[in-house]
Amino acid sequence: MKVILITAFRNLGKVGDLIKVKSGYARNFLFPKEIALPAIKKNIEYFESRKKFLEDKKIKKLKIAHSRIKEIKKIKFIKIFAKSGDKGKLFGSINTRDISKKLNEIGFKVHKSELKLENGKLRSIGEYFVLFQPHTDVYINFKLIILPK
Repeated sequence: MKVILITAFRNLGKVGDLIKVKSGYARNFLFPKEIALPAIKKNIEYFESRKKFLEDKKIKKLKIAHSRIKEIKKIKFIKIFAKSGDKGKLFGSINTRDISKKLNEIGFKVHKSELKLENGKLRSIGEYFVLFQPHTDVYINFKLIILPK
């Protein structure tokens, strides 16, 4: 069965792609979750009319992501103070929620889902790199320094 993707979906394609999938997969998963539409003449015409709007919306989101990256580039690093033991091991851990909270305190509006840590939670004092990814195509690393309290 041929379908048109109305949202980007991992391993299937981008918005507007015309793909062939099994009919059960389309009926039971793609259509109920509003990920795709059947590739009939009416839907193809409708999507072509909306394609320009969706492309403009995508470009706008990309521009916003680039401007947010420029803001984050202004900071060289951020410091977080945490309680730790004698050998530098933290009592607890530092995660993306703590980092986003610190960035919001500084004045950068960041959601925790936009931050990624290479090895998960941070459990010791030191310097780390945090990936800030406001858009799937745009990302930057910045330095995080964890210091003892």
